[in-house]
Amino acid sequence: MPKVLLSGSGGQLGLCLAELLPRRGHEVVALSKGELDVVDFGGVRLALEDHAPDVVVNAAAYTNVDGCETEAELAYRVNALGPRNLAQICEDLGCDLLHVSTNYVFDGESTRPYEPFDTPNPISVYGRTKLAGEEYVRQLTNRWYVVRSAGVYGRGHNFVRTMLRQGAERDVLKVKDDEFISPTYAADLAEGIVGVIEGRHYGLYHLTNSGSCSWYEFAKEIFSLAGVDVEVVPVPGSEYPLPAARPANGVLSALGSPELRHWREALEDYLRREKVT
Repeated sequence: MPKVLLSGSGGQLGLCLAELLPRRGHEVVALSKGELDVVDFGGVRLALEDHAPDVVVNAAAYTNVDGCETEAELAYRVNALGPRNLAQICEDLGCDLLHVSTNYVFDGESTRPYEPFDTPNPISVYGRTKLAGEEYVRQLTNRWYVVRSAGVYGRGHNFVRTMLRQGAERDVLKVKDDEFISPTYAADLAEGIVGVIEGRHYGLYHLTNSGSCSWYEFAKEIFSLAGVDVEVVPVPGSEYPLPAARPANGVLSALGSPELRHWREALEDYLRREKVT
């Protein structure tokens, strides 16, 4: 089994990968942001030379979509220059690189789910910096996997926990019904990523739980499965303008990628396993 170095091991996806990889027989070096800053070229080189991995999985990112609008330089350093550093050093040292990206590289105007080789057109700083990271990876090394996902939730701050917290505090919640995604459980995304690594077929992948819904429908299902009695009112996103634009259609097609289970089944499993309240 290949030895894996994991960057961003403290995030929702990183935590799941750090647990799953050893169970699948991989030797793992899991490094949090404090242990490996992907923006530091010299630090990245030292870490990769020291640990000599067969595969690097980059789960490090600046994911505060609205924060990216005001901290564009920081977003570019983490989301673009970090992957550039990893790609360049992986190519030098002869190891594979799997980089995690996002549905936000698309503008959301398509009438169907986005396929891997549809033309990106990001509409936010977050999306632009993540696309730049993808491009660096694809241009600077020949041994790459890029995995795009969407609506990821797991341990830590996420939409599911936010809804349950607000549902306990309020009688009525307004949730946008004109933005569509495939909510994705981080544990399932981790399974898909490990499958990609083990399959050894380089290229571009879309990994999300199957099916899709609006954020409103997602919220309704969260409360239904959790047994929380709260009124959820559908509203257009224009009622709650945010600094960063979001793609109205954020659904990714799994064409050519491993299929993950339906988002409702994954959500039920998450609520049961994580005992989220």
